Amino acid sequence: MVGGRVQPHALACAHNSFSSPEHRCPVSAPSTHYRIFRNCEREMVERSISILQASGFYWGPLSVGEAHAKLEMETLGSFLVRDSSQGNHLFSLSVKVAAGPVSVRIRFQEGYFWLMNHFSDCVVKLLELLVERTQDQPICCENGVSLIFSKPLRRSRIPGLQELCRRSIIAVHGRERIPQLPLQPVLRKYVEEFPFKI
Repeated sequence: MVGGRVQPHALACAHNSFSSPEHRCPVSAPSTHYRIFRNCEREMVERSISILQASGFYWGPLSVGEAHAKLEMETLGSFLVRDSSQGNHLFSLSVKVAAGPVSVRIRFQEGYFWLMNHFSDCVVKLLELLVERTQDQPICCENGVSLIFSKPLRRSRIPGLQELCRRSIIAVHGRERIPQLPLQPVLRKYVEEFPFKI
């Protein structure tokens, strides 16, 4: 997901530079290397990954073809998040549209995750926003494809009882009211791990 490969010529150059100082050759950065994060960005990305892992709809290193195959028989607007195959993007979003599944990249820029002109400091918050906004009006990609986001495709089709309870608490009370709810500490911690409606 983050990082890159070391090219064979780079290893040879590194070896030459140690064995013969007068014959140093430049070592270029790998082409698939994601840029280095500032501290606050790194914390934001790590938090987003942690929340995504709790979501159940983050599929990790899934190829485009595999993602599209999983979405093929799903309802319009079903989506999943996966690692981007492009070295300069962290995540891709695959979604079922009328013509079939498509994939778009989520950009990380200026401390925010972006999909077209929508942005948030958290990938799941961004997706929650997209689900809400596209209920009334689809958003259009540059290639003219209209995107609607309705529900995430989770890895497990049947949610556990705890997960159903958490979704109900969030749906009824919202994430803002969690601190005021009379919940036991263990349950409160579980609800706060993924305080989203999607």
